[in-house]
Amino acid sequence: MNGNWYPWSMGSLPSEYVAAWRHVHDLLAQKGLESTRLQWIWSVAAIDVGQYTAEEYWVGENYTDWLGIDGYNSGAYHTWSKWQTPNEVFDNMIGRLRKLSLTKPICINEYGSTNMRTPNVTDVQAKNQWLDQACQYLRNSTDIKFASYFNIDYFDGDWAILGGAYGDTTWNNFKAYSAYKNCLQSNEWIETNMTNPRLITDDQFAGRF
Repeated sequence: MNGNWYPWSMGSLPSEYVAAWRHVHDLLAQKGLESTRLQWIWSVAAIDVGQYTAEEYWVGENYTDWLGIDGYNSGAYHTWSKWQTPNEVFDNMIGRLRKLSLTKPICINEYGSTNMRTPNVTDVQAKNQWLDQACQYLRNSTDIKFASYFNIDYFDGDWAILGGAYGDTTWNNFKAYSAYKNCLQSNEWIETNMTNPRLITDDQFAGRF
């Protein structure tokens, strides 16, 4: 909503967004959907693009369970973008969100990197290095409790880490980036319950781990 490319961030006021969020939140709360069944994620773009700031859309401590961020390293793919480390992508917004709430867990709902460190040059190794940096960044953060990689080659560059156009290795005949696989070898991540891959504990669901 702090961008300018979605219907809910165009032609409306932050106060209208907040009112709509709270209205839907209250409707579902009245249905008895407790936090063990439903978690609310208030998620913003890592940078403000448009007329309003993320803070102006804040729905309040009692209306969300998580603070979320979407952020990307667009590299030199665009004339307006540059190569950024994970710290450069996320640190500023994490600091801003912490001023809104000291207690809510933080999640990275979308993150990704292009492979274009310099204009018009495909650099698979540069992306691998960035993925390794992102792994260390997420692992070392005391704020971030889960992260979701944007695994699709979109119209504006090489974002995928598996099944995209580029990579430094293959898996089941799909091109892949080894840095992401290597990251997941650590026992510091929560592993899937193989008897029920969709099952996690209440503490994991709520970011208390």
